[in-house]
Amino acid sequence: MTVLQTPETFTRPDVSPAELTRAVQRSNHDTALAGWAVTTMALGLLIQVVLLAGAPISPAQLGLGALVLPLLAAGTRIVLLLDHASSSIGSTADRVQLLAGIETRQFWTFRARLWTYGTGAAFALWTVAVQLVAH
Repeated sequence: MTVLQTPETFTRPDVSPAELTRAVQRSNHDTALAGWAVTTMALGLLIQVVLLAGAPISPAQLGLGALVLPLLAAGTRIVLLLDHASSSIGSTADRVQLLAGIETRQFWTFRARLWTYGTGAAFALWTVAVQLVAH
């Protein structure tokens, strides 16, 4: 299990290649986690909405249906954070620009990871509530 850390800053020019490699690996892991979670939640939302639509109409069903919108918004936020991260490095001309790009990418992927944790927890609670209402 990884410890929740804040992104490191690489403003000093003497950053070792090992530190850069670890920073890029952490950023890649954050990106993979967020991408996997968004894909899984999108499929889960689709399945749960179909299940919820087949249940008899009740106030709880309407409330859970309305809660789909914040979950979709949070998933969209994660995708936008990942988009910012993917465009942060671009074509780099020198080491300073590369360091700044890696630092910026880490900033965005760290935030995507935080949003993924919160959205994943909300999605899990929503899924349990849908299962209780549908059955």
